[in-house]
Amino acid sequence: ALLWLLRSIAKGERNAWLKTTVLLINPIYNADGNERVSVSNRGSQAGPVGGMGTRENAQGLDLNRDGTKMETAEARSMAGLLTRYQPHVAMDLHTTDGSSTSGFNMTYETSLNPNNSKAQTSLLRDVLLPEITKNVKAKHGSDWFYYGGVSGTGEQRAWRSDAELAKPRYTSTYYGVRNILGLLTETYSYASFKTRIVETYWFLEESLSYVAAHGETVRDVVAKANAESIIGQQLAVRQQLVKAPALQKIVFAPTIAVRNPYVADRPYRLRPDGQDRAAVTSEMLPFFGTAEPTETTLAPRVWVVPMTAAAAAATPAAAPGGFGGGRGGAQGTPTQRMMATVIDRLEAHGIRYRVTTAEQPFSGDRFKIATNTVETREYQGAHKGRTLTGAWEATEQTVPAGSLVIPMDQPLARLAFILMDPRSDDGFMWWNLLDAVLGQSPAPAYYPVLRSMNAVN
Repeated sequence: ALLWLLRSIAKGERNAWLKTTVLLINPIYNADGNERVSVSNRGSQAGPVGGMGTRENAQGLDLNRDGTKMETAEARSMAGLLTRYQPHVAMDLHTTDGSSTSGFNMTYETSLNPNNSKAQTSLLRDVLLPEITKNVKAKHGSDWFYYGGVSGTGEQRAWRSDAELAKPRYTSTYYGVRNILGLLTETYSYASFKTRIVETYWFLEESLSYVAAHGETVRDVVAKANAESIIGQQLAVRQQLVKAPALQKIVFAPTIAVRNPYVADRPYRLRPDGQDRAAVTSEMLPFFGTAEPTETTLAPRVWVVPMTAAAAAATPAAAPGGFGGGRGGAQGTPTQRMMATVIDRLEAHGIRYRVTTAEQPFSGDRFKIATNTVETREYQGAHKGRTLTGAWEATEQTVPAGSLVIPMDQPLARLAFILMDPRSDDGFMWWNLLDAVLGQSPAPAYYPVLRSMNAVN
């Protein structure tokens, strides 16, 4: 669809957009996975019958799970582009490999993180998406809705999004917590290859037309989100889907099993092109499509990663080797290795920080750990998600020179909050990036990051 769009631009068909809009187009984010074509990949997907690539890159990692841990060259390049160019709108275009049986060929989603700017969420969910959905229905007769599927029985039967999409490990949510108007599209795998391309093109056509025509509004909403202070607010560290006030119309259409001539004993599902509209039915169902906090905590003025006296006296640690290099590197004290990893990731994200040059008094909070557990199964490489429980308590201490200070009076404060909080379900702690300290035996009594409502020089 993006290649089609580029041809349309080259032919002069989109000149009106270019008067108000600059486009950055990356036709393939996962180049390595795209080249690993096999007929055995995603066997239930309706084409191309000659095979398709994989969702994992050459490292075996899913780029759409790398928004916070920043282990891949692709995610780091993407984050670097966002930092340098600071786009107002970003779109992530997908075909889902877990399609629900419904009548939607195209679904979409916004960043579901409850900490997003409310003005951004409103512009996307109350204005832009309803408008382009109405336009496509009027022009092409196609039904679009928010990403998800039907689950539950009886009174629990509902159309549900995925609460996981509230985590910025997912690219479209990563856009949102960076104050970018982030959009995700998911064409459903039972739609034909042609239909998936066509309906993605319609989405690009309608959404970019809206942005080009409402540039002032878009720029204003993003500028306000960047300027908003979250210091002192209670922000979500965990969340759940919440039911919308009104029932929503969900459409259904039958699919057929089609034999792939190149694959034995595994037909794919297909909603035939040109299907009789009489075959499409609908049902009014509850809709769980946004997320609300289940746990909140204070967004501080500053995060501090204190250098320990032993670490300050030791030889400095080397920077982590490679992308995702070892969660703390191999040299230096545990604190040095952890700080090297944190600095590496902060720089990858473009988050401002500074290192103290002299010891100074600190007044704020430390997190006393009650439990410190890791998952038993590995996820996205060798990661085993870590979870801490405990409570913040007041502390007065001296912070040594060489400590790391992350101020929250910056545009990427929402992202920094998620990365640094000890109860975050998608931060550095969860992804084992602090394991040089948190993984020690015996385990530390306190989380190795402090917070304060006071400025730290």
